[in-house]
Amino acid sequence: MKGIVDSTLREGEQAAHVYLDLNEKLRIIELLIDVGIDEIELGIAQKNPEIKKLMKKAKKLDGCPKLGLWCRCLPHDIDETLALFPDILNLSIPVSDIHLKNRLGRDRDWIMRRVGESIRQAGNKTSCYLSLGLEDASRADTEFLEKVCLIAQEEGIDRVRFADTLGIMDPLTMANTITRLKSLLKIDIGVHTHNDFGMATANAVSALSAGADFADVTVNGLGERAGNAALEEIIAFLVKKRGMGKYRLKPLYSLSRYVAEVSHIPIYQKKPVVGEDIFTCESGIHIDGLIKDTSTYEPYDPSEVCLERKFLVGKKAGKNSLYHKLKTLGIKTESHILEALLIKVKNESSRIKMNLSDENLLHLYYSLVNG
Repeated sequence: MKGIVDSTLREGEQAAHVYLDLNEKLRIIELLIDVGIDEIELGIAQKNPEIKKLMKKAKKLDGCPKLGLWCRCLPHDIDETLALFPDILNLSIPVSDIHLKNRLGRDRDWIMRRVGESIRQAGNKTSCYLSLGLEDASRADTEFLEKVCLIAQEEGIDRVRFADTLGIMDPLTMANTITRLKSLLKIDIGVHTHNDFGMATANAVSALSAGADFADVTVNGLGERAGNAALEEIIAFLVKKRGMGKYRLKPLYSLSRYVAEVSHIPIYQKKPVVGEDIFTCESGIHIDGLIKDTSTYEPYDPSEVCLERKFLVGKKAGKNSLYHKLKTLGIKTESHILEALLIKVKNESSRIKMNLSDENLLHLYYSLVNG
């Protein structure tokens, strides 16, 4: 694996109702730098007067990674994008017959010619890293897709980016696809996964495990329709399960919440890695295990992602979890009182359909011990 590519400022901002201004984008870049992201896709140059200023300011930031710009395989778009001197030119072209015929009104021969001409045009005008995005690759004819990849390689492309544009792949199919492309190509391979069936993160990890060099992500999975592979999920998995210490977990909390704030899309409280309640536990069995050894029911320590472990008391409580809760409140009680209190706790929690506050729990306790 060579790197993680963040596309929050391109793919993420394409999402409906999301509008980011220059200062917000710069702050997101600063937070991405804190995480240790390898590459940032800044956006699209065409009809975007802000992008030149963003590129200039971003390059001045300490630790700024490589910056990429996305553009279509059209002569004018390529020239306009290269005029901004990106580190990476992300060319893009559809390769499925659905897009070719129904959207572009073109055929496969046109696509192969356009790919070759675009790479030659860019290669003659820049020495920057060239990437070719294969839009809707997961619905393309396999033989045609491979032919386009080989043409791109012959013309001097540095990377092809396989896009599962409608999120229709599964991890096994993705692994097989990347394995096949790795056997055919000598250039870098990237993947761009969508979350329409909830597979984006799994597909990205599967691709990397199968030998993909790069995977695209967005903060909070922000993107078209159901979004994309979530940066925080990919980074946490790579750090905790693949031992990739080059990335940092602590900044994920601030990054995720800042993007949620400026995109006006709140974070689900149970969202993996960054959800406020993912380390909140109410089940008596789980709390008993956590009291004895936190590794029984936690994949990593909450503090690693700036969260806290919380124990709640309600109808799912057990004797040990209730005893522990009372102890944290400065109360040690006898077994017979604990058993009677547990019944009251479960009944009251069922009645109000929520866990009990410390005040409610103490009220039940003192009403019991005082008769």
